[in-house]
Amino acid sequence: MKYLKRFNEAIIRPYDFDQVLDEVKKRTDFTIESLNELFSELGVKFINIDYFISKLKTKKEIELVPINMPEIQGGIRFGAHNIHNNMMYICVNEGKFLKFINEQTSTFAKDEKEALLNLLREILRHESIHKQQGEKRDVVLRNLENSPMKPKEYFGSTDEIMAYAQSFIDQCHKKGMSNEDIINTIRGGKRVSWVQNVYSGMNPNIKNRFDKYVYQYLQPDEE
Repeated sequence: MKYLKRFNEAIIRPYDFDQVLDEVKKRTDFTIESLNELFSELGVKFINIDYFISKLKTKKEIELVPINMPEIQGGIRFGAHNIHNNMMYICVNEGKFLKFINEQTSTFAKDEKEALLNLLREILRHESIHKQQGEKRDVVLRNLENSPMKPKEYFGSTDEIMAYAQSFIDQCHKKGMSNEDIINTIRGGKRVSWVQNVYSGMNPNIKNRFDKYVYQYLQPDEE
């Protein structure tokens, strides 16, 4: 993919969560406390909505918490990086989430757990990009004042465009698509992901930046 070399804007690679998620896949005895202990070295904490709100600093941050947004899947409500304490939060409905994480009494339950862990991997990788974005700055950017409650501003943020470019790639890989398949999809305009649907409807500057980040992420790291 040598033609990708011209897209040389710096991107931030996500953290690798595969080892810890493999451990979650094997076990069926988790509490929120033991799950948080397992993820603690990665700066991740599973919390409820009240805890999430308690760690916010501004009135605008609190007002923009998506309290009424439907769960994404299996008790997961949303993920967020808190710039104030540099923690990655996964906001969950604790009882429902633990049931999905721990239940393996049938093939269906195992498939549901695997699907949930695939989603969790995508969210964690997304938030780990935001964590690194925050660590690179000399000033505190109030990223929690940028919320899906205001989708135009949220999805148009440069930080979100970068993180969603990686999420889009993760979604495509999960469908079995190769890097070349993803490039052809971007070039041809075929819609394969809700993320792609969002950015296809944005203004050309935002869409072009999204496409550029996708190309950039698909480049191999330099030796």
